[in-house]
Amino acid sequence: MGTLAFALLFLAAPVLAQDAPALDRALDAELHRAAAELVEPGYPPPYFVSLTALDLEGFETRCSMGAPSSSSSFRSRLLLPEVRVGNYAFDNHPVASPSGYAAHAASLDDDEFSLRHGLWLMLDSAYKSATADFLRKQALRVQRGKTEYDFDDLSRQEPVTRQAPAAAGPWPPKDLKDLCAAAGRAFRFAPWLLEASATVQASRLRSRLRSSEGSRVDVGREFAELELSAVDISTDGLRLYSSRKFAAATAAGLPDLGEVERDAREMISDLEALKLAKTTSPFSAPALLDPTASAAVVLAFGLRLSGEEQRDPGGAQIFRGKIGKRVLPSDFELFDDPTLAAFAGTPLVGHYDFDDQGVPPQRTPLIEDGVLKGFLLSRYPVIGFARSNGHGRGRPGYKPVGAPGNIFLRSKRPLAEKGLLELLRAECRRRGKPYGLWVKKLRHFVQQQGTGGHGSIRLMPEMLYLVDAKTGSLTLVRDLDLVGTPLDLMNNMLRAGDDAAAQNIAWSVPVSVVTPSLLLADAELQRAETKPEKRPLLPPPPAPVLERKPVPTFAVTPYIEVIVYRVPGLRGPLAPFAMAGLIAMRSHGEGDDTVIEAKLTGTSPADLSASVHRMADFVGRLAKGAKVAEAIVSAAMTERAYRELYSEGWPEDGLRR
Repeated sequence: MGTLAFALLFLAAPVLAQDAPALDRALDAELHRAAAELVEPGYPPPYFVSLTALDLEGFETRCSMGAPSSSSSFRSRLLLPEVRVGNYAFDNHPVASPSGYAAHAASLDDDEFSLRHGLWLMLDSAYKSATADFLRKQALRVQRGKTEYDFDDLSRQEPVTRQAPAAAGPWPPKDLKDLCAAAGRAFRFAPWLLEASATVQASRLRSRLRSSEGSRVDVGREFAELELSAVDISTDGLRLYSSRKFAAATAAGLPDLGEVERDAREMISDLEALKLAKTTSPFSAPALLDPTASAAVVLAFGLRLSGEEQRDPGGAQIFRGKIGKRVLPSDFELFDDPTLAAFAGTPLVGHYDFDDQGVPPQRTPLIEDGVLKGFLLSRYPVIGFARSNGHGRGRPGYKPVGAPGNIFLRSKRPLAEKGLLELLRAECRRRGKPYGLWVKKLRHFVQQQGTGGHGSIRLMPEMLYLVDAKTGSLTLVRDLDLVGTPLDLMNNMLRAGDDAAAQNIAWSVPVSVVTPSLLLADAELQRAETKPEKRPLLPPPPAPVLERKPVPTFAVTPYIEVIVYRVPGLRGPLAPFAMAGLIAMRSHGEGDDTVIEAKLTGTSPADLSASVHRMADFVGRLAKGAKVAEAIVSAAMTERAYRELYSEGWPEDGLRR
């Protein structure tokens, strides 16, 4: 788009109504001014400007042996500006992947002048930095020429409009504190533990993106996590660790007390078994990883498929130039699909409707039949892939990069656990190894991204067994970690299990990994990083009598969305039908087409999204391959807000007075 057309677009932009929220008015006004007027004589004007406002609310509480030990909460508002000068093909985007905190704090009050003043200064600074970076990048291009992996710097994107209501329902700190205390009390069955804690974290985010291309995308997201941690000590003075993590899309999705108590008792039992476990010298051998361990490897591997890494000269670039080449065994496929809200009944925290650049996510094939097919793409394109596939994500305050959402590893030849163990023993005998390894529970993992190498991963098993190659007998061992690079571990894959499970992981952004057990031809063990210490000299104090207190409950907030579909070639109307999440529908014929109106509901934004996807799949089947026109008549809002506007009717029936 030329500079004149760019300016005219914004000069013609409608003025936001005065009754709109102050933040929306401030974002629109300063974006309009920057796009149309922000330029230094003799320097290039911006060709793209965007502003993202992030309202964050968070809470964390920690309990030790069932008693609160710390609690904190926060609220903040961040503004993340982006100014591009040059053009879509060549602009000021850094040659390396963007890094570092880039947001600015803003007033929590809806004070339009204060917000506009902050935005004015931010955009001014961003423009000056952008022009300086652009000129330096031009000089670098002159000095070194165009490299083989240079490509456009910003992919084109059609304008998108998406509204999301403010988060509904009160923030539940008291309920979260009660859940934390109840979870911690479960460890009073074992007063001899050196540490027994529960930590509950919850966050709520509302993001508002405005861009000079015309996109206006509002999204709301929540995330909650409960972690149990217990520490004991062995007879030889080494600490023994056990932990469990539960992640959910909302606080209401955290486990109930019954499940927490079962896990706490299992952790205590595991620690008792580890006290009697043997130690052994580090060695390498074939290994079987259960889904908790294989998820860590798959995530670390998937992070290397970011589009930014393929163009970062300081990165590993291990997949650059390998499109169409085999990178995994031929019976494996890897794909990422953030549109899925659940897997086998487990909600997926990597689900989202729009990424942090306002792009709807797509199911993205990464590896098919072992052959590399694609990358996780933000709007920073890669040669051969000119458009984003909706994977531009970043933690609050950081620039988005290509990142996983819901990443899946599948095998065409899955085996039951018994078959995997038989293959493990056969591989040990073939290689002359007396034992194989079986990781049945992963406690923690550490991923070293690195800049110039492939990056290593350290898996810290909670329950690690030696599998006798001859007899199949199991021996529990401790104080050993598995190490290696994700690429080496994945290249060592022999077979996969039939036990695919979802693991929700709080990475820099919430990610879900769906993977089965994996049999590896080789894995290396190293000593765990622990040092001996003395046990407590006195016995623990007597444990109090356990009392079962009421389990906290979380209010369920129903959401409603109304969507209209035009199905070509289908003569209507349709007979009414039932579907999970569909609370009302009506249809009528228009010529050769049928128009379907659907009122959909869900107990959370993620549940509502699942209802929307079910309806879209149903309508798609009715269309038999024809393109369905779809429009949102009433964007997602709480049931209470919907009824205040439309009572029990439909949006076109008019607002309530």
